[in-house]
Amino acid sequence: MVFDRLKLFYRSCLFQVIIVGLVAFCEPGIWTALNNLGAGGNAKPYLNNAANSLTFGLMSIGCFIAGGITNKITAKWTLVIGAAFYTPYAAGLYCNNRYGNEWFLLLGAGLCGVGASLLWASEAAIAVGYPEDEKRGRYVGIWMGIRQMGPLVGGAISLALNVNTKEKGKVSYTTYLGLVAISALGPPLALLLSQPQKVVRSNRTPIPYMKKTSFSIESRAIWKQLRNKYMLLLIPVFVAGQFGSTYQGNYLTTYFTVRSRALASFLTAIVGCIANLLTGILLDLPQYSRPLKSKVMYTFLIIAITAAWTWNCVIEIRLSRMADPPSFDIGSGAFFTSAFTVYMLFKFFYEVLQTYIYWLMAEIKGAKGEGDVARTTGILRSWESVGSTVAYAVGATHWRNRNQMILGFVLWVCTVPPTVAAVFGEWNVQGEEEEVQGEEESDVDVQRVVVVGGDVEALKR
Repeated sequence: MVFDRLKLFYRSCLFQVIIVGLVAFCEPGIWTALNNLGAGGNAKPYLNNAANSLTFGLMSIGCFIAGGITNKITAKWTLVIGAAFYTPYAAGLYCNNRYGNEWFLLLGAGLCGVGASLLWASEAAIAVGYPEDEKRGRYVGIWMGIRQMGPLVGGAISLALNVNTKEKGKVSYTTYLGLVAISALGPPLALLLSQPQKVVRSNRTPIPYMKKTSFSIESRAIWKQLRNKYMLLLIPVFVAGQFGSTYQGNYLTTYFTVRSRALASFLTAIVGCIANLLTGILLDLPQYSRPLKSKVMYTFLIIAITAAWTWNCVIEIRLSRMADPPSFDIGSGAFFTSAFTVYMLFKFFYEVLQTYIYWLMAEIKGAKGEGDVARTTGILRSWESVGSTVAYAVGATHWRNRNQMILGFVLWVCTVPPTVAAVFGEWNVQGEEEEVQGEEESDVDVQRVVVVGGDVEALKR
């Protein structure tokens, strides 16, 4: 009886999402922890921003095809391969910090770009595509909340090792050792995932996936999604939605001491986890319709993120007018409190936005056929990478922080009209959905999963 329950849990959607979250904790979570230190923990942001620009540049191309690769070799093996390419980046930061080595950091960033293309598409395909509709918000929140444990652990390690460092500069090289070790755990954890035909939903409905496909089929299906009008409206928020994160990293490096940055990394992880889980719970409230929840949540985000940018703008203008940049340390006074708090708020609302847009992705109109979740997540994350590439390229220059802040703010404002059109508009694309579905079914054998007496049995249609 106990074994049967463990087996059922092992095959459940919840377990798959937890594993994806743990892999995200080890890989993008630790990557975020390193960057939350401000410029990867270095004294100056330029080299790390150049490395990150390389990573996201590769991802902007790789994510486009990663959805098709996920459908071809399954999300599990795509995630395993992608996770294996993250560790060299963390090791490169360690070598750069301790020995001044630059080429290994750039090589690690390139490998990370390849791996992240695969990991980003596959983890989103599982976290968004596997859960039941009524649980999707919570499961996306769990996935992203567990990912926040990476910055939490990284911030705790950094804070413990740098608690007495009261000046600006790079963090201690010992900060990286534990983070490199955690990053190496991602691939073994990914091996614990079940293949989609073996996963059992609580409502016994099958998980749509491609039993057989080819690169020509995937190319045509991806091209169809690239012309999906509803998805095109969401591209701007993916391109510019996290553009401000690079500015925030430079902001932290320029104006705060090492231990203040370590504290920020620790606290933003807690704040982000709360934001992810709370947003997921709110989006799953059963007494309200999905369209109503979507509209209310996005309206709140427009107001909240715009207010955070405005506050940040006031702080940055005041800082940029000083002859010498301040060195904010913990307890430095009212100005430190204001400058630190707005950073926290930005991170909180950014995580709410992330959880919301991934929840929104599950209902992209015209993209509900077998394999479409992997394709759309890959395409949209590719556009997200385009935005990050430009953001880190800008951050790698000596352009003033104030100018970077203005650019990020303007881009956020530009995302609002098309996203409002997507969230509040009515899009009658039922005919297109049926056409896409029909073409895919003629090209591939689709496998349905049915549950018979608690066992999963694969049947060909």
